[in-house]
Amino acid sequence: MAAAHQTPIELVLQQRISPERLAPYIRETPTLHEAIRLYRWNIDLSGAVYEALHVFEVVLRNALGEQLCIWNTSQMDPDTGRSHSSDWLIDPSALLLRVAGRDIPDARRRALKSTTRRPQGQRDPLHADILAAMSLGTWRFILPGCHDAGKQRLWDEALHEAFPHLRRTPRELERAVEGVYHLRNRVAHLEPIINSNVRAQLVNMRTVHDGKISCYDNAGWHERPRSAT
Repeated sequence: MAAAHQTPIELVLQQRISPERLAPYIRETPTLHEAIRLYRWNIDLSGAVYEALHVFEVVLRNALGEQLCIWNTSQMDPDTGRSHSSDWLIDPSALLLRVAGRDIPDARRRALKSTTRRPQGQRDPLHADILAAMSLGTWRFILPGCHDAGKQRLWDEALHEAFPHLRRTPRELERAVEGVYHLRNRVAHLEPIINSNVRAQLVNMRTVHDGKISCYDNAGWHERPRSAT
């Protein structure tokens, strides 16, 4: 790549961004100028994808969380002999504790930091605060995968109700969420997504949304991400 074709600002940007971070873009383009343009396009694409991810994660979280609230009240606490409350993140059944692992206490800690560090209105976290602090990885993990009777039980008894219009199998749903999860991590970590199959992940997002809301297409949520790709 000849230096004569590189303007000073491009050289400055290469150092500020770092040659290592620009390397994937340089491999895809003939000049440093084009590599920086591609880097900028990746930023725009990531921003568009993040808009769709925002809706996807909120809808998925609320859909599954709602069903787990209902299901948790049908579970008996062996220590007290009483049914668990609908606040499954505060009073989870044994199965939820097993399936979610450390995610529930980790979310509690994150929620506690958020609600007790406010300049005004400090308080202990509510169920909704903890739900908002749960990671996308949790929802991916509690869907029925291979050879886990507990996850299958949660699906059969509760989570399938979150997707009344689902036209794919539970395993395909789990794979769809997993694909979006990996794309979300790349976007969150500011990694290149120029070689990611973004269109396929938009289809996976539609799988979740169409399974929950049959009229999702009419909301127009995918317009910007689709145009960016």
